[in-house]
Amino acid sequence: MEAHNSTQLETLVHQQLRECSPVFLALADPIRQDIIMMLTKHDSLNVAQIVERSPMSRSAISHHLKILRQAKLVTSTKIATEIYYSLDIEGPVQLLKDFLATTDRIIEMKTDGAE
Repeated sequence: MEAHNSTQLETLVHQQLRECSPVFLALADPIRQDIIMMLTKHDSLNVAQIVERSPMSRSAISHHLKILRQAKLVTSTKIATEIYYSLDIEGPVQLLKDFLATTDRIIEMKTDGAE
């Protein structure tokens, strides 16, 4: 029975790891980390405002914002001709929490089984 539960948890954690991969990818880059930190200090910023606060070009910032959007760490809203970006991390944070909780359960099961 316990081996069955362990296999189910390992399958679940593998699926969760795949779901977290875009978040890990997005968070791995220092420029994207800087953009996230900028957005923690402001409700929203457009590309020009982010470029003003960064050494990167407009096209580079746009590329990084695309990756952050794909990871669902930021959302975009068009106002007139400008697109504003806002931090929206609740979903990705929950994915990471779920992954860590499942990993903890696997570790606990293996530790309990070793005794």
